[in-house]
Amino acid sequence: MHTGIRGPIGLIADSHGRTDLLMRAILMLKGMGTGSIVHLGDICDSLAPLALEDAVSVLQEHGVQAVRGNNEYAVLTNHQGPRGDSLPAGVMAYLEALPYVIAMDDIRFAHSAPFDWPAATSWPITDNHPLFDLDRIITCRILFRGHSHSPSIVDLDGPGRGKIPAGAGMTMRLLKERRYVITVGALDQSSLALFLPEEEEIRFLQLDGG
Repeated sequence: MHTGIRGPIGLIADSHGRTDLLMRAILMLKGMGTGSIVHLGDICDSLAPLALEDAVSVLQEHGVQAVRGNNEYAVLTNHQGPRGDSLPAGVMAYLEALPYVIAMDDIRFAHSAPFDWPAATSWPITDNHPLFDLDRIITCRILFRGHSHSPSIVDLDGPGRGKIPAGAGMTMRLLKERRYVITVGALDQSSLALFLPEEEEIRFLQLDGG
């Protein structure tokens, strides 16, 4: 899915039904002058899906774009909560419309791997597992993702292809000739990020008061 995302771009992920944190994060990022905000999936907790109604309302009210996470996929697969709780038709329609991937030029936004199939919502691609051919998987220049709750940067073309630990207060300038996988961290652990496309800079943030 290609979209009209413009920078600076606020990045949040894995709010897991915490609508209070979601609202605080959106207001914080808007206060920093974001042109767009993207939620990288797991808006809800599939074991407590009724919180989705409020979360979807907040995302829609503030124009936040989002991708489908493994928890949204689980809710769609079950079509209801674990105790038979029915979800509003509008919420289900919202989930059905969520893409697995959002594209902006050579940048991709996804919950885990940048593919349009369900397993991509939970593929642990930043764990550098020997079975994963990252050169085949990551064809974009930058992948922003959620799922793994600890913030990190993987420089796919750097020495040793190592994972660079990241955390609140860290800022890194990205090199145009290299490819990166950037995990922004979980909002329910107070992590979020800001990407400045013109400066090619990623800033890792902590939720105000978190």
